Amino acid sequence: MRFLIIVCLIPIIACSNQAEDKRSTNEATAFDTTTVIKEGQKITQAAFSTLSSNLQQAIAEGGVKNALQFCSIRAMPLTDSLSAHYNVELRRASHQPRNPKNQADSLEVATIQKYLVQIKKEESLEPVTIAHGDKINYHAPIRIPGQLCLNCHGRPGQDISKADLKTIQELYPNDQATGFEMGELRGIWSVQFSQSYVDSLAKTL
Repeated sequence: MRFLIIVCLIPIIACSNQAEDKRSTNEATAFDTTTVIKEGQKITQAAFSTLSSNLQQAIAEGGVKNALQFCSIRAMPLTDSLSAHYNVELRRASHQPRNPKNQADSLEVATIQKYLVQIKKEESLEPVTIAHGDKINYHAPIRIPGQLCLNCHGRPGQDISKADLKTIQELYPNDQATGFEMGELRGIWSVQFSQSYVDSLAKTL
């Protein structure tokens, strides 16, 4: 598996290598990509498991409408609780967000655009690690895996019922997250580690 390290310098984003001159104290230092990716995968898998199990329970208790209401109220707090548990900044970011708080920032948009190009080329999507300022970022793709997701994110009138579309519009007046098809990129997992967190991982090797 090939992993990409992008070292981002403010205000210019540029690629760097380990032969680079000494960094200033407010920039992330060299890190082990494989270790960061493993930690990112562990955290995002825990987040996926937590969110999906709660979502499935909401559907079982009250159908798609109940799931939509659950997401509008509980998805962000659950994600925030995992951020606090792991002492990282964890979120789901999208170029077509449902919740405006999940709008991808410029760094996340760059990764999303990269993934979209790879999908067109039918290439596999791999996690990305990015050093930006004094933080290490982990990004991984979120794709539409099945019909369950299309009930809320698919095509209105075909995958999404009229009643459920009305609920979406009531809960999210500025929704951009419909019209997706199976396998399309919904967004990315975004995990931001502090340098001290990454340094502590290195000590466990």
